[in-house]
Amino acid sequence: MHSWVEISKQNLEYNVKQLRKIIGKKTKLLAVVKANAYGHGMLPVAKIVEPFVDWFGVAGIGEAIELKKNRIKKPVLVLNYYGLYAHKNSASKNLIYAVKQGISFGVFTTAQLDVLTLAAKKAKRKAKIHLEIDTGLSRSGQRIVTIDSFLKKLVKYDKKLIFVEGVYSHFASSEENLVYTEKQIRIFNRAIGKIKNNLPDAEAHIACSAAAVLHPASRYDMIRPGIMLYGLHPSKKTHHAPGKSEYVGKQIDLKPVMTWKTEIIQVKDIVKTAFVGYGLSYQAKRNMKLAVISTGYADGLDRGLSNIGEVLVRGKKAKIIGRICMNVSMIDVTGLGVKIGDEVVIIGKQKKERIRVEDIAEKIGTINYEVVTRINWNLPRIVI
Repeated sequence: MHSWVEISKQNLEYNVKQLRKIIGKKTKLLAVVKANAYGHGMLPVAKIVEPFVDWFGVAGIGEAIELKKNRIKKPVLVLNYYGLYAHKNSASKNLIYAVKQGISFGVFTTAQLDVLTLAAKKAKRKAKIHLEIDTGLSRSGQRIVTIDSFLKKLVKYDKKLIFVEGVYSHFASSEENLVYTEKQIRIFNRAIGKIKNNLPDAEAHIACSAAAVLHPASRYDMIRPGIMLYGLHPSKKTHHAPGKSEYVGKQIDLKPVMTWKTEIIQVKDIVKTAFVGYGLSYQAKRNMKLAVISTGYADGLDRGLSNIGEVLVRGKKAKIIGRICMNVSMIDVTGLGVKIGDEVVIIGKQKKERIRVEDIAEKIGTINYEVVTRINWNLPRIVI
């Protein structure tokens, strides 16, 4: 293996249990495993956490079907895309299969209801849906001003084919903006009131990782944590003591789940003034020892780390030098006594040193979500 990702089963279970402690026994927990479980590996993650969660959440129908085909028994909710809308009075084979498997679907248009009705007829089973409300993110979902008219249309659909089991929304800034978050909660409460007049059994959920910790009022019937499952914080506010701040939620202790590794494939001496890499972006200021590692931007090692990033080798930090290439990169290993085959840590701990996902995110001007999610999905995920 030229590059691989190790997943700590113990740390993953620990994080889920920490969330459980905060929300209590009455609130359900939906584990968001979309985007390959934020780069951690959807199937291994789902199999580890299934005994500790109530639901799984995915982005698309392909992910939902993959979970079911791999014997995941807990309910699955497709939060976003699930195939073409109704076309020539037909529904896709995947959608029919998904309805048969009891997979649930987010809905915010009558076009979705139309195609799900067709699929339910073919599957000879009710299509289970969760109504999506736009409370202020201005993404998908019915706005509060259109809910009444949408509900009038919804009640005309055959109850033998469509079953509404939930209502949900998404926060825009629960990590940072208390005022806006409280506004969204008020809008969501209004929406729930309208919906439960006709659908009293619909379960409500809106809380992401940050909201579940910082805003107890947002927990409703279920929370939908994603990033925190993997030991990463969506905001400094979730792991620094709130003190006298406006937030009333609890702190949460998390453990990183991922370690990303590669190995050295060549070691060489270069002389002072030698150029390294494409574009001649690095020139040696002294005689030095260079190592080539078998990971590049095709694997998810962001090109923005060229000449500023670091990795760990022999328990020490080694600077990335030159531009990161498609499949390899170069590092300065002067004085480290490395050899071909030595293990290199890109994310994680080696001896006393650690490189955090947040360290990388800060250097390239992005968020920790993006760093882990963009690690090539074809790299092996190994549970340890």
